[in-house]
Amino acid sequence: MTHIERHIGTVLRTVAVALLVGILVLMVAGVLNRFLPLTSLDWSDEIIELMLVWTIFTGSAEVWRINQHFAVEIVPQWVGRTRFDKAYRAFVALAGLVFIAIFTWKSLELFLRADDLSPYFSWPRRLWYGAMPINGLLMVVFSVRQVWAILTGTAANKAEPSTSAGG
Repeated sequence: MTHIERHIGTVLRTVAVALLVGILVLMVAGVLNRFLPLTSLDWSDEIIELMLVWTIFTGSAEVWRINQHFAVEIVPQWVGRTRFDKAYRAFVALAGLVFIAIFTWKSLELFLRADDLSPYFSWPRRLWYGAMPINGLLMVVFSVRQVWAILTGTAANKAEPSTSAGG
């Protein structure tokens, strides 16, 4: 994993956490405002929705980068003890690359077609839809890196060591 990729991971995690904290603050403010009505927070739902979309896709890009997404582990464990291990891992990585490339392409089409506005602020919905192609492109890059690492045997399958109890 390169120095640049580590910095990208730090940025992705920081953005996702900052957005999550922002959502939490706005939601708590909305609940408190029901009991102590100091001001109108009608606008907060739109901001929360925007932040949630970006949190989901930014977090997904980071999870994809470090290869910590949900996966069925029985098949890799079974195949991992055979001579088909590298071919299996390459196939799965290539399938992931194809999936995320199609997702990125289709989300870019959606982004380019979007011309509607948000109800409260009248912001372009492209602000919401932009999270998909931007983070999808990052996931394509991470997938290419993973496929290359598997085929060349230059790096481990995971971008960073796992910190989970399962290893």
